[in-house]
Amino acid sequence: MKKPQQMYDLQIPDDDYKMAAVMERDKLNFESPNKWFYVGADSRDLGFAKVGITMGDLTSRSYGTNNPNFYLFCAFQCQQSTTEAQLKSIEKSAINYLDGVFCAENGQTKRARHMESQRLSECYYDVNFEDFFVEVHEYLLDNHVSYFQTCGFENEAGGDGGYALAWEFSSLLKPEVKRYFLNRILRG
Repeated sequence: MKKPQQMYDLQIPDDDYKMAAVMERDKLNFESPNKWFYVGADSRDLGFAKVGITMGDLTSRSYGTNNPNFYLFCAFQCQQSTTEAQLKSIEKSAINYLDGVFCAENGQTKRARHMESQRLSECYYDVNFEDFFVEVHEYLLDNHVSYFQTCGFENEAGGDGGYALAWEFSSLLKPEVKRYFLNRILRG
């Protein structure tokens, strides 16, 4: 999965340093393919979900796993000023939140453990993926929006369709699937 190259084509003024600074920041955010919080899925196991982060682009995330059925379902792009430490802290707090939402009847998290070390992974099993995806987005939007880019969405009538964290869905997904999940996370 890779963010398509976008070019910021607005003229940055040289006579207004405050406006220029804001526009330079916006240009960096608009053009950059880096810094993401992602939700991964498994094409064969609809009850699987994984969260993760990357400071680079998304291309290596789905190839670096030992599971050939794993793919990046959707990624949310961070502000380019977000540091690695901040992104790791966001990931940790999101996982702590998800552990409380996606747990078994006995209260144990549905997060998987690594076989040898028994350390908790970022992978969840036996979850409703759709609910998981929405919970991740809602948590990030409610608790960490200042670290993420946001996007407004225009509906078919040309009116305000709501907003969400800046998203990049997998190119494997059909347009109607992307539209369905986008509608699940849009806030009006």
